[in-house]
Amino acid sequence: MVDDDIVAATRGRLRELCYLKPDEAAALGRSLAGSGGLMEAEGWLHVALAEVRTGREGAADAALAQARQGFEALGHATGLAWCDEVQAIALRRAGDYAASANLQAELDGRTGIERDALYRFLAHNSRAITHKVNGHCDDALRHFYAAHDAAVESGLDGPRVTAIGNLGGFHQDLYNLDDARRLSEEGLEQACRLGLRQVVTVTAANLVFIRHAMGDGAGAHAMAVFMLENPAQTLPDLAHIFPLPLALGHLAHGDIERALRFLEAGAVTGIADGDGLCDWAWIKARCLLAQDNAVGARELVERTLQQRAERQLAEQPYPSMQLRQALADACERLGDHRAALGWQRQAHERYAHLVGRSARARFIALEVGHQLATAQRERDKAVLGHREAEHDRRRLVELNAALEAKMAETEQLHQALREQALRDPLTGLHNRRYLFEAGPGLLELARRQQRIACVALLDLDHFKLLNDTYGHQAGDQVLRRFAALLKETLRRSDILCRYGGEEFVAVMPDIDANDAHAVLARLLEALRTLPPEPGRRRVPNGSFSAGIAVFPRHGSTLEKLLHRADKALYTAKHQGRARIEQVPATGFGTLA
Repeated sequence: MVDDDIVAATRGRLRELCYLKPDEAAALGRSLAGSGGLMEAEGWLHVALAEVRTGREGAADAALAQARQGFEALGHATGLAWCDEVQAIALRRAGDYAASANLQAELDGRTGIERDALYRFLAHNSRAITHKVNGHCDDALRHFYAAHDAAVESGLDGPRVTAIGNLGGFHQDLYNLDDARRLSEEGLEQACRLGLRQVVTVTAANLVFIRHAMGDGAGAHAMAVFMLENPAQTLPDLAHIFPLPLALGHLAHGDIERALRFLEAGAVTGIADGDGLCDWAWIKARCLLAQDNAVGARELVERTLQQRAERQLAEQPYPSMQLRQALADACERLGDHRAALGWQRQAHERYAHLVGRSARARFIALEVGHQLATAQRERDKAVLGHREAEHDRRRLVELNAALEAKMAETEQLHQALREQALRDPLTGLHNRRYLFEAGPGLLELARRQQRIACVALLDLDHFKLLNDTYGHQAGDQVLRRFAALLKETLRRSDILCRYGGEEFVAVMPDIDANDAHAVLARLLEALRTLPPEPGRRRVPNGSFSAGIAVFPRHGSTLEKLLHRADKALYTAKHQGRARIEQVPATGFGTLA
């Protein structure tokens, strides 16, 4: 017979190693072969878990069969549930997401299982990843938080570091960059303390992308330098297996030549479940633009997009946005302003999608942070308790009040986040996303009331020249002042939004084309005569060009009206700028 103390110590060591050092856990599990009983079955279980986590396809099958055979002989329901949890991970790794989700659902309904903290960590973490690959972002995030709670309860370093890293990486996927940075930096600190070289390397690579996305170029470069200058803490051969974060960090620092060397020398790999090929292409395009090679940048991005379309590859929103933004910048430098505007619009659409995902992720994080689930559990316990009835009654009233207050607070935060997602942070105007949410409703109201409405598309003239001459801060100053003037001049009933870059849209109900033209003419004159801001660098006021389309004469949908207004705007630009053009009564007119 094997001593019970030895069994307990061995089981404890396996649990400690399984998410900390899987190779050592597998070696210890194999060493238990032939020992018989529960110890041997648990040994094979941890061999299977290590193999499936390290991604060696099919390597876990034999070990899992041995573990299942041992647990079945013992009638051990919890051990068999562990085997099925590992099987669900293997199914997901093999790409059979539906079978993995079905097995997990069956396990959730199974009774007679001892679900301790480590089991709950593995189960929630596995379900989170299954929901993630199936596109169920809300469910995935909640399971990631539940996995983190169970990992902390387990007291084991491996699950805790894994849970923090997964939370940080998923918030990065959801573009919730503040939480992604906080969690990833916490995970990096713990991984360095524990000497987990792979976790250190992957987390540092994620942080390069997170900091760059937050506009922290110096921080992105510092993290890339950390990866290179700490070989004892990171994986070997970094330049080959992690070229993308190294290239991006040096691009952020202006070291273009070194960034290009990393791109050309390394393999193209994905970071944080992103698209490695897309990331490689937009980083390379940015390097080429920094070298004033706009032709090369445009050819690279267009070729990448064409190849992806031909192969029908799905795109992650962030690298997809970066690709289109780089292509818009390249087209603008080459003087192809129409193409630049089109690609800029596509980039902005993806940015709006990312902002919506970020707001939702932040709302769920706040919900978890306010411990709504804990308050509900306490309330349920108070309802079911019969001892000290009066005390329980008062406690139930208090818990209900606290729960309602927290729910009201969370709802307010949700509304604030939604409003933030619908506002342009620079000008304070509504953004493109709000336009396509509110605009169709306003037009439908006009249709039912048999009234007209105007859609105007406004574009600041020579804005790129202003940016190049006076700098982006001056360009931002002009955008803010123009937005303020737009709000002062137009009516409160009009929908005003920043459409993208230096382009704005006004949806104006109950006004005909001539009256709309007169309002925009006053706006143009006001912009030209705008006095300088006290205490600020003097910047030319500039002018704008505009196109006006009328509902329903020029279109019955917002998209059609914007298209016709864009044609009129194009005419205004080509007739000398600082003009307001209406859609012609017939056709679009001709250009000289």
